[in-house]
Amino acid sequence: MRFRVILIFLFLLAGSALAQDKTERVKGRGVYAELFGNGILYSFNYDQRFEQRLDGLGFRVGASYVAVDGDGVATFPVGLNYLLGKNGKYFELGVGGTYGIGFDSSNTFASGDDRTTDDEFIGTMTIGYRREPTDGGFLFRVALTPFFGNGVFWPFFAGVSFGYAF
Repeated sequence: MRFRVILIFLFLLAGSALAQDKTERVKGRGVYAELFGNGILYSFNYDQRFEQRLDGLGFRVGASYVAVDGDGVATFPVGLNYLLGKNGKYFELGVGGTYGIGFDSSNTFASGDDRTTDDEFIGTMTIGYRREPTDGGFLFRVALTPFFGNGVFWPFFAGVSFGYAF
């Protein structure tokens, strides 16, 4: 249920992004789908700058869910990022984490449909390139996204993103 609420929220943000007039863009914001990357397999994300500018310090939040035969995992990548560049071409550096929750349908002692079996938070980084037009529109990202923490270290994980900047 929580995951559905997050997905609805992200789709509403995407809808408001498409309704924006391209000439009014003064703050960098975007919604995008990321394949692999910080969401591990995929994620839907919202990204925004803290100040009234297209580059600089900002944040991202996202969500994903994968299920097979009643077992599944939900991931929630969050983080801070910094965009360095101009004219819609940016070098992106970020740090954050991904919270994951595993669900297991075989747990007969739990009640309800969502039987949590395990959860974990692992650290993430982002080192990449972002193409985000200054007047809004198609957003593209590609990045190296290392994972670390709790005995996990994947230095060469990567992701690619496609979305809409507004």
